Amino acid sequence: MSRFNLNLSHRIQRGAWLAIIALVLNGCASDPSRTPGQPRATAQNPINPSDITITSVTEGLRLASLSREPLASTFRAKAAKLALAQGQFEDANRILALIQASNIAPSARVDYVLTKAQLFLIDGDASQALALLNQNNLTEFGLSIQDQIDLGITKANAYEQTGRMLAAARTRTLITPILTDAAATDNHEQLFNGLMTLPTALLKRYATDAATNDLRGWLSLAAMTKQLQNRPSQQLRALTNWKKLWAGHPAAQQLPKRLAFLDSVVAGQPKKVAILLPQTGPLATAGQAILKGILSAHFDQGRESELIIYDTHQSDSALDLVERAAQAGAEFVIGPLDKNRVTELAQARLKVPVLALNRVPALRSGTNQNGNLFFFSLAPEDEAKQLAEHGKQLGYKNILLIAPIDEWGDRTTAAFREAVGTDADIRVTEKRFSEDESYAAFVRRILEVDESQARANDLKRITGLSFEFNARRRQDIDMIALLASAENSKQINPALAFYYADDLPVFATSLVNQNNQTKINNLDLNGIRFCDMPWKLIPDAPLETTIQTAWPEAKGPLGGLFALGLDAFNIMPRLRVLREMPETPFYGLTGALTMDQQTVTRRLMWGLFERGEVTALPAVNESI
Repeated sequence: MSRFNLNLSHRIQRGAWLAIIALVLNGCASDPSRTPGQPRATAQNPINPSDITITSVTEGLRLASLSREPLASTFRAKAAKLALAQGQFEDANRILALIQASNIAPSARVDYVLTKAQLFLIDGDASQALALLNQNNLTEFGLSIQDQIDLGITKANAYEQTGRMLAAARTRTLITPILTDAAATDNHEQLFNGLMTLPTALLKRYATDAATNDLRGWLSLAAMTKQLQNRPSQQLRALTNWKKLWAGHPAAQQLPKRLAFLDSVVAGQPKKVAILLPQTGPLATAGQAILKGILSAHFDQGRESELIIYDTHQSDSALDLVERAAQAGAEFVIGPLDKNRVTELAQARLKVPVLALNRVPALRSGTNQNGNLFFFSLAPEDEAKQLAEHGKQLGYKNILLIAPIDEWGDRTTAAFREAVGTDADIRVTEKRFSEDESYAAFVRRILEVDESQARANDLKRITGLSFEFNARRRQDIDMIALLASAENSKQINPALAFYYADDLPVFATSLVNQNNQTKINNLDLNGIRFCDMPWKLIPDAPLETTIQTAWPEAKGPLGGLFALGLDAFNIMPRLRVLREMPETPFYGLTGALTMDQQTVTRRLMWGLFERGEVTALPAVNESI
């Protein structure tokens, strides 16, 4: 449950909580009173806070109102912990605000610190959570098994939210021996999935330097999995060797889910694959770039499949081509690219699985989507949604959304608003521009600088006074989402800075990051953070370098289509895994790929323009 969207029953209880807290603040009862079930305190036998249990938040607050310190704060800490467990986040925060840390008995500090740290995580403030956990040495208080588990998981989650995956993995390995079977399985999945977000080279280096065998085993397994993810047969052989070498490791006894499917992935690799792409006609350039990416992946895998290539421009029907391919023995089809041809397939029964390289609008009511049809494309909607979700995670509440007045702008702004959803705490102000207008005047208008000047002129006229005045922009914005091309952004971004918005964070899509631009050409984009595919942000991958050497056009605007072809071929045997485990990404060159209702969606990396250069974010390099 969201902290800011309490259900009806919680809203009804809010008055009761406020009344109880008011009683505590007013100190209605100053004499401690023992409640049945609670231990009796005497001078010789004071109450040990670790022996105290409460059955409800109400009980904890009532006992706090009847107790002196440090017992009162002990009850409040336990009440806040219980409120958090019940999803009453606002109440938990209010109760903690009543506690002075100096009043807490040492053995009750665990409840206080853990609850406060977990609330920081819910608010998206992992740095504060880590600072709190690291500033308090809780191990000296004789932690229970459950406290040790809660502390370890909370700290691991905080590390993961701040991008410190190695520290998170180290923490998770330490609590493994005290977890039950189900909890240990979940802990290992999160540990492994976190490591999989790191580059292969970093995983290898960390594995070499790891201090413990458990951590070294996890790191070496992740490095092997990441390095060979595009070669399932080799990956399966390497996994077999790893299990022999690490026979006693927890991962050898129960493989991570993504590896448990590996034998079926290899067994299900199609022997013959049909490629449906335009090789002539208006879309030939795009089709040829995608085909070259597919061929590169095919040869990189060792040519384990036979390819049949069809030029869709030479046929009136994509469905006819799919049927021809099936008759020729094709077990899988990649393509088509053209949206009309994809729509044709979406309304038909397909004999073989098809990975279409485009998306279609929602099908008319009553039309069933074929279970054999999957969609994968470089849809800009994915990027707009990621911008919105990123802004929400960072806590921005007032967003200025800038986009062009065209069909692309309509699609991306709609996706952005959909991702924001119905969150009443976030306000999106949408401003659209046309290609033929002055960008400086547009920015000055949307930032309401003219209105600021007008108010000053009115004041001078009314008072008759002459005074110095500096124009100001509107103050109800804390983030700018810039959905625009690189050329448009190079004019809008400097205008934002000129009209006093240089302190606002600007986030953009991959459209701002053009290939092969010089530092001078990118200076006007300085400060913009944008999401983009690994193909562009990590350009030194060996296979990518080989492709760009063979086909120099892969370094330019067509590079993303090369990456699309590579990823389409590589995820082909893993579509079942993506469908059955939608939270387990495949780390491709176009992004981290997951599946949502037959559609492959992309989670991109983040980059930053700084002094005309692009830097990939975050640049994490943890010490072992």
